[in-house]
Amino acid sequence: MNITITGNLGGGKTSVCRELEKYGFKIITGGGLFRDIAKEKGISVLELNELAKADRSIDDMIDNRTIKIGKEEDNVLFDSRLAWHFAPDSFKVFLLTDSYEAARRTYEGGAREAEEYSDINATMAGLKQRADLERARFKELYDIDYYDRNNYDLIIESTYASPEQIAKEIMRNFEEYKTEKFHSRLELNIRTLYPAQKFVDFDRAAFEDKVAQLNQNEALCMDVTPVAAGENGYTYIIEGTEDVCAAIRTGRVFACVDNIREDADATKRIPHITKNDMAEYEKLADFKYLVYPDELGNKPGFLLNVYGK
Repeated sequence: MNITITGNLGGGKTSVCRELEKYGFKIITGGGLFRDIAKEKGISVLELNELAKADRSIDDMIDNRTIKIGKEEDNVLFDSRLAWHFAPDSFKVFLLTDSYEAARRTYEGGAREAEEYSDINATMAGLKQRADLERARFKELYDIDYYDRNNYDLIIESTYASPEQIAKEIMRNFEEYKTEKFHSRLELNIRTLYPAQKFVDFDRAAFEDKVAQLNQNEALCMDVTPVAAGENGYTYIIEGTEDVCAAIRTGRVFACVDNIREDADATKRIPHITKNDMAEYEKLADFKYLVYPDELGNKPGFLLNVYGK
């Protein structure tokens, strides 16, 4: 079986694909197919790019080659924005990334796109605009919604995780999928989940018990499904805070979450917790949050539709 992988801009897809290649996959990229076509035509990539602006058949050639490889070859990893659409029998993975982290990687990582933006806030807005334009373009060209989670079998958050960890978790899910298929599974990074209860209400005994249990295995994904709610671009834990903190403390990275709730019943349970309030959680779980809501303010949420009741 093949894997198709795509995701948010700034999501670290290329680095994850390099790690997945170590599991024995042959990597096929859209850029690689484009270069092959240029070579066959005896022209440069730049010349083919100019030709493709006016000739839709170039894109059709790439799409058709993806379809053919997906049908005829096995153990292929497609690193491509739309391979999931053209290789529908693959294990379809979407790398989800927090909007702030995607902007930080773009702005601070020396990406060419960073030259367009004045700071990280401008980068967040710019990436959101690019995603909206991309969504509209794919809808016009292929009548698909790129940011609909139902296109994918596994949606996994790359924020706060190394390429090695992400690749390992993708492979764990891939092996499970080959045995019993699942669809639209959402795994969030637990270090981007903020507490929605004051620390005084935290059950320290339950936390210590869970730490003792988790120290006995090495899974990357926690075994409890927390209930999460979204507000102003942040994700909060409204049930399972002790479990999440214990998972962070013992080196877990991901949590399966059904969706991020945005209904009134969920969001009214999110109090105003400051950076100082969160310091107790950070000390207990031995980590630091990427950003603090009371300092950064509102930001775009996940661009993929992972929200619901």
